[in-house]
Amino acid sequence: MNKKDLIPVIILVALIPVWYLVDQWVFVPQMRQKLEAQAKQAREETTDAASFETNGVPSSVSIETNTVAIVAAPDLPVVEDLPPAQEFIETIGNETIRLELTSIGGGIKSVTLQAKNKKGEFLYPLKNEKNSAPMVIDFSDFPALAYEADELGLSAETSYALVKSDDGKSVTLTKDFGSLLVERTIALDENYLLKVKDRFISKVDQPVSLPSMRILTGRMKNPEDTQAMKGLSILGVDSHTADGQINYWGRKLTKLYKSAGQPAELEGVVPEGMANTAVDWVSAKNMFFAQILSPGKASATMEIWSQKDGAEKGSVLENVSAALVFKKEVIDAGKALERNYTYYVGPKSYSILKAADKELHFEGVMEFKTIGFWKFMNILMEPSRKALLWTLNLLNGLCHNYGVAIILLTFVVRVLFWPLTHKSTESMKRMQELQPQIKAIQAKYKSNPQRMQQETMALYKENKVNPMGGCLPMLLQMPVLFALFSVLRNAIELRYSSFLWISDLSSPENLFAGAFKIPLLGWDALNILPIVMTGSMIWQQKLSAPSTAAATPEQLQQQKMMMYMMPIMMLFFFYTMPSGLTLYWTTSNLLMIAQTSIRNMRKKMADA
Repeated sequence: MNKKDLIPVIILVALIPVWYLVDQWVFVPQMRQKLEAQAKQAREETTDAASFETNGVPSSVSIETNTVAIVAAPDLPVVEDLPPAQEFIETIGNETIRLELTSIGGGIKSVTLQAKNKKGEFLYPLKNEKNSAPMVIDFSDFPALAYEADELGLSAETSYALVKSDDGKSVTLTKDFGSLLVERTIALDENYLLKVKDRFISKVDQPVSLPSMRILTGRMKNPEDTQAMKGLSILGVDSHTADGQINYWGRKLTKLYKSAGQPAELEGVVPEGMANTAVDWVSAKNMFFAQILSPGKASATMEIWSQKDGAEKGSVLENVSAALVFKKEVIDAGKALERNYTYYVGPKSYSILKAADKELHFEGVMEFKTIGFWKFMNILMEPSRKALLWTLNLLNGLCHNYGVAIILLTFVVRVLFWPLTHKSTESMKRMQELQPQIKAIQAKYKSNPQRMQQETMALYKENKVNPMGGCLPMLLQMPVLFALFSVLRNAIELRYSSFLWISDLSSPENLFAGAFKIPLLGWDALNILPIVMTGSMIWQQKLSAPSTAAATPEQLQQQKMMMYMMPIMMLFFFYTMPSGLTLYWTTSNLLMIAQTSIRNMRKKMADA
């Protein structure tokens, strides 16, 4: 690398700590304050998690939209302001979930994930502690599956009559508007699925105009102990269309807020290109859990709803919701309009989502598909992600510890890629051996670049060296390495999984959290693995460094800079990453050190 090529590299590396410090001083403190406030609010709203009960009264929600014109039917009554109605709660459940259904809003107030493992422990505990209560997804501020249709009088605060079935597997809610009866049945299906049937029944002898309306998921928030980790899309909204196209709108929320003028809320925003596009399903999700809502055979478009903790730049996203939007329809006299929904609420587990509905492909929320510019890589990325997750779970089934499983998975990946790694190493070694001759050609033909190129290629051909031989094998590995990166940083299987001193492989180690604060960087917890990873990278680069016998002082300085530059960059990048991902990278470095040491030892023995 000459001095001209080195200058932009130095500038880029210098900018990384600057960006990191700005992020630590400005955005991370705001994120932490917001997460602490959310945790406090969640604790106040939950009076007794062990008994699976949650409190809260739905808030009044005012809806305005510029996407659909709502026209009231002339025969529908005028909705007047009424005093707050009394709330009634009914509970239904199975082995995996327990639902609280509310008469206010006619939807779901809370969901308890109560599935257990063979030891009788909850698969998805609320907290990372022994004998924790199960995870509760709270929708008390806005019930999941609530309708919004102002002209009809349906909203999150509409009062319904509520009746539980004799078998305890379903609840029926009704609302009588005089000329129109709204009837909803929410029934348990398999595992984390619900079947929702809504009927709009005409009670008069003339057609009834049903206005445009939307049905929303509950407001998806961060779990109480969510860490502010870099590079992770923690809250998101997805959509899936009939042609198999999936969009991950969570990545574009910042742009949507900016386009809307940085409001504190996005209310009924339709993403670009989706105004007239029918969807198979929409989802609202956080890092480990998701709601997915499908309109069945009905035609619906989508909207995004979300709230931040303020309108100022840099404010933190609090929650997200997705909505299905239906156009105005006419119900014939004495007839009924029926809509049947499929609703999933539960973990972002690939196997569970895959089995939930094989036609609708709910597993799309896992983001195993790459969209946008890089979607051409899906031919490798998607199967690689599935295979790696399957292998990780298989290894965990054998050793019963995800930390050990990650180490074994790292070994498996290294073994599979050894031929490519070996070929790359040998190619770079041979290129290094030719450096004196290449430099001689460059000096001899420095005034004739074309002749220099011809002589250099002739040298490569004579020595049977491919100048791309060191890069091509590494490029072939990149899709799999990217896939492994995304699997380990989002796997719900790692949530609260412990290994040695690490209590949760899905988050940073956070040792001595809050006991100190490193100046400038803003780190207030000790994470050992990123430090070990950085040291192992430096060690590996020293072992792999080319011979410096014929190097100039300038080349020696460049080699030394490159030896420390990448490890330091990785330290900044990985310090707040999930420890499971850092464990993989550290193990990979240590295996490479062992491999390089053995190769160097064999070389010394051969030279002797």
